[in-house]
Amino acid sequence: MTLYVANPSAVLEARRRMMRRMFDENFASDRVMTFPVSMTETDEAYTVKGFLPGLTAEEVNIQFSNGVLSIDGEYKADAADEKVEVLVDEFPAGRFGRSFELSDAVKDDAIEASMSNGVLTVIVPKAEEAKPRTIKIVAK
Repeated sequence: MTLYVANPSAVLEARRRMMRRMFDENFASDRVMTFPVSMTETDEAYTVKGFLPGLTAEEVNIQFSNGVLSIDGEYKADAADEKVEVLVDEFPAGRFGRSFELSDAVKDDAIEASMSNGVLTVIVPKAEEAKPRTIKIVAK
């Protein structure tokens, strides 16, 4: 992903959005966990892979709005059994989420998602105008 700075006010606005998002995520009353991801880019698409073991596809929400891809959901805590003493419980419980701002134009109606063995894969194809093209130089 390449960032081209068009003017200083665009840089300031991007920093303001980043700070606003950081404060919203870190100081919200409802704490949200993150999860490990891998994000790659080709000339054709962005690919986001997220590690979400123990969840089904129905338990994960994916949204794309205003250039931001959001993935969220909730790990449900196991029901407490009064007859069982819990010695160690490191399983996640609670809401999780991640958001990615994509700078290139994308085909939002062609976004695909799949889940296999606890790995979520989201493919976001780029729009034609976002794909790099070669410009031939004409010598005179």
